[in-house]
Amino acid sequence: MEQRENPRIHVPLVVEITHPSLGTIRSTAKDISAGGVFIGLQAHKLSVGAKLRVRLMGSHSTDTQISPTVEMKVAHVAEEGLGLAFVNRTAEHLWRSVERLRKELQIGQDYFQVYQCAVITHIIKGVLVVQKHGKWIFPGHYLVVKENPKQALELFIKDNLGISDPNEVAPIKIDGAEDVFIPEAATYTVYFHMTTQQNSPTLNSKKAIAGYKDWRWVNKARDANEITFATEQQRRIAASVLQAQLVNTEKS
Repeated sequence: MEQRENPRIHVPLVVEITHPSLGTIRSTAKDISAGGVFIGLQAHKLSVGAKLRVRLMGSHSTDTQISPTVEMKVAHVAEEGLGLAFVNRTAEHLWRSVERLRKELQIGQDYFQVYQCAVITHIIKGVLVVQKHGKWIFPGHYLVVKENPKQALELFIKDNLGISDPNEVAPIKIDGAEDVFIPEAATYTVYFHMTTQQNSPTLNSKKAIAGYKDWRWVNKARDANEITFATEQQRRIAASVLQAQLVNTEKS
């Protein structure tokens, strides 16, 4: 049996590739090693030796981690895609990013991954968002196989934000698809609405594994449009929840 020079990771990952003939598009990396990567790509005009830029994307729509962009060159062309080779040592950063994601994809979390977010509202304060890697998101985590979704999310919120009284936990119906949907990424994000009477969450550094740097209440649709959300979908959800809360307040 032929032995490869570099070990391969058989985990489909979303990448962003840029080239003058393509613009900037997203695809999947199906075979990544320390020496290069195979990109699923059809209907292109790239040939061996062409150089392009590649950036590894987050494994789900709420991942705000900024990954490095590296230059790569086409090593070989196949019907189903391109084999790309790293052209300098900077590409090692991409490899480290892949290793990070690989370690995060634990048994019970991947194929198929479910990432659940808590949209927490306070009758006066508004909707709660947390900051990670400079962007605002709803707090959330991967659901592990056999876990009860509601109980797991409540425990996550308690451990990371000190909110121990969430109630009225109900799934939020999302109008429209995810901002980015690539089936091979095998990740589905679910949003749950919770209400709380606690005014001030507490970032628990001892128990927390989420890495949140800050939190804030957003109580106006205008504020939801001004802050930097990780995705446009989360911005729409925040605005929708705030609007519904305003309507309910006026009725009462």
